[in-house]
Amino acid sequence: GQIHTLLCSHLLLSHFLTLLHMTQTSWSVIVNRQTCTSGWKSWERFLQRNEISYTLHHTYSLEEAHQVLSDAYAQGSLHYLFVGGDGTIHHGVNILMQLSGAQSSQITIGVLPCGTGNDWHRTYGTTKEKLGKNIKEEYTAPYNLVKLTWPDGRTRYAANMVGGALDAAVVNNIKRASYHIPSWILYPYGLLKTLMKPHLWSGTLKVDHDTYTGDILTIQAGFARYCGGGMYVLPHAREDSPGLLLMKPKKLSKLLFQLHTIYNGNILSHKEALARHFEVIDITHTGTPIPIEADGEWLGTSPVRLEACFDALRRIV
Repeated sequence: GQIHTLLCSHLLLSHFLTLLHMTQTSWSVIVNRQTCTSGWKSWERFLQRNEISYTLHHTYSLEEAHQVLSDAYAQGSLHYLFVGGDGTIHHGVNILMQLSGAQSSQITIGVLPCGTGNDWHRTYGTTKEKLGKNIKEEYTAPYNLVKLTWPDGRTRYAANMVGGALDAAVVNNIKRASYHIPSWILYPYGLLKTLMKPHLWSGTLKVDHDTYTGDILTIQAGFARYCGGGMYVLPHAREDSPGLLLMKPKKLSKLLFQLHTIYNGNILSHKEALARHFEVIDITHTGTPIPIEADGEWLGTSPVRLEACFDALRRIV
């Protein structure tokens, strides 16, 4: 009788483990082969070592990425791993938000950093060991975004951070540069190049119930803390409350002398800096339109509205 009971228990356990294996989440892995070439092999070994079930998609253009994500979502996939940098995440998030609409919070994303700019990873990333465990166990947190809306109804989402004025002018100046150049080299070069040209904008920022009107040097807004290849410009940003940095103009010599503070978080100590949290920001210009970028991607100019978009997606922690 005991042998029979043990045999039945063993069969039930085997059946349970088989069902568990069959129901394991399968991830859609999207590899940006423009920015992640040899680096993909390391992540492939990582997925295999952690026994993560996945379907693999290599993309060589934004159009291919859109088609792959559209097909995967249409087939019921709700779990995505992006292999690439900040641009890959930006486009992937925007495509998924467009596809899913009001159902976006059902989607879970994870990031296997492999790009020229990994500022998203600097804020949200973890060790490979923890990442493998958390993907397997689907250990997630709400992923909040910043939604940008223009008067003509066009929308975009910032997966990392929105930049305006000087920051966006830098992105516009370097957008045609080779993607093989690391952002920690490319962005400082673009910043110095931009500072040598006229870099002053005027406008109004309506931040929730407050208003600032005047000259503007730069604007940074988002839930993340880093941009431009490691620039620590929003140290006060929280996952549940996006941060805003509005920098008023200052002398070029003084600005160049204090450039190191954008990497150590001391930028908020500048007397020209206004730092706070927000839910809604309306940006309008006086004279020259204020350039706008998100996650290192040039998006256009003011007027534009920024809104904190809570629980937009889920993300692996």
